[in-house]
Amino acid sequence: MSARAATVLGRFPAHLEAARPDKLLGHAATAVADDLDQLAAALAAVRRAHRLGDADELADLWRLAAMNGMVQAEFEIVLQRWRRARELLAALQAAGDDAAREAAAEALAALWSLQALPPRLAAFADPETPADSASAAARMAAQVGLTLRHGALANAVRTRIATTAALHLGGNGTVLALLRGAANALDLQIGPVLHSADRYWHAARVTDRLRLAAPDGVPLPVAEELLGIEENPLWRAETDNTPRSHAELFTVLRRGFERALLQVRITGEGGRTVAPMLVNRDEGHGVGYDGIVPNGAQLVFEEDGRVLLDDADVTANAYAWNGACFAGDDASADADFVFAGAGIDPKRKVASFASTTPAAALDRAAAFPSDGASLAVPGIAVGVTRLAFFVREAHFAATGGTPKAAIAATPRSKSAIFDAAVFAPPPLPRTGSALVALSWLEHRAFAVRLLIPPRFRNWRADEAEGAQTLQALGRALERHRPLGVELRIEFIDDRWTLGSGTLTSGIDDDPIESLRAGTTLWPAPPANE
Repeated sequence: MSARAATVLGRFPAHLEAARPDKLLGHAATAVADDLDQLAAALAAVRRAHRLGDADELADLWRLAAMNGMVQAEFEIVLQRWRRARELLAALQAAGDDAAREAAAEALAALWSLQALPPRLAAFADPETPADSASAAARMAAQVGLTLRHGALANAVRTRIATTAALHLGGNGTVLALLRGAANALDLQIGPVLHSADRYWHAARVTDRLRLAAPDGVPLPVAEELLGIEENPLWRAETDNTPRSHAELFTVLRRGFERALLQVRITGEGGRTVAPMLVNRDEGHGVGYDGIVPNGAQLVFEEDGRVLLDDADVTANAYAWNGACFAGDDASADADFVFAGAGIDPKRKVASFASTTPAAALDRAAAFPSDGASLAVPGIAVGVTRLAFFVREAHFAATGGTPKAAIAATPRSKSAIFDAAVFAPPPLPRTGSALVALSWLEHRAFAVRLLIPPRFRNWRADEAEGAQTLQALGRALERHRPLGVELRIEFIDDRWTLGSGTLTSGIDDDPIESLRAGTTLWPAPPANE
């Protein structure tokens, strides 16, 4: 007899002996009490369904989430984790040999980022028969089954909702809100957030919020991972491949945050691209090549000071110079050089004779190739930068007895390197001498790059690159994204990439440097590639 039935019978007068087992009154009270018990349980469930901390059913949690403007699509990552874990659990249970069991166990362990080194199936081995992989697989399957119960999923969803609401109270549209929102969407516990000195990079160590237990019930330790943000990430801006003629003056308008180094790409045109040179007139800085760029070939001055002609290093045949240059018709009181003398405004740039790398590169007796030292390349400022392009249109020389002993005329600046060539065609119209494109790396405005642990790439069996996981995370972070800011989400990749790999101080415990530097070499391509 239930406690409620006993309570009902206790209301009758004692002389009726209502609680005697042989009386039908007890059976009637039990039937009534059962209905009351069911009604009380239903009422309690209704009350629990209205409280986030007590709701038992996912349907109730979805309704509570909707009250805060959250839709089920924002929870796709945790739901996919459960689906993927069930798939891998079935594979573990179906494995018929040691190799298959270990492979399935490793895939399952990766979902929880277990700290132990492979083979992680050993963490579930029976101490009495540690070599029995079938027994270990069965013990692991039992623990995974417990972890995938309905209550565990409901708790994970409940935590997501509560944390999202708390983040809203703290404010959205900030770096911290994005990082904490990302950690919450990925079911990660986030530690202190560290910031780089230039405030472009922000990183935190994270651990999995969901745990897989050992057979003794103790949660297994999980590995530390990184979660990071790069504000205003670097991207390559570039101009069109524009036809340029000798002595052409032009400008480039650029947005950005600070001066950037130029990459100059010069494509040969019709055999006219002889000794090309590009000059930043505002900096008094130019780079040139003492040779001919064949038709269709591309000469590239890289930001690191190397010069390539169709991928062949020709730095030994190139040069750079710094010094005064004068702008021409588009004079600027702020950017032009002035002659030295008394009373000069200290804000003005004082003219100086040009210095070159290699030494004497502009002299008539200059000899190439040089030692091939890297060159300092011009930069490009924020706003308008004035530039000039030159080729050697005409070159007249004295002879030392025979035509083969020709000596370059002095000064070479009148031989088309700087201004107008002797007996060259009039300034306009001119035939295009080359195609010139400029590019530079700059911090992109109104953009943020979020970097997440690479194990989330394996959340789905039907794709290897994790594109759908990135899309699901993007949907979940829309509520935290600053208005008007582009959010790009990528997996952390520790492979070193040419042009973006960074040499660091080697401090292993600095999460910022760990995010910025790729230190692992890519695998070698197959022999037939």
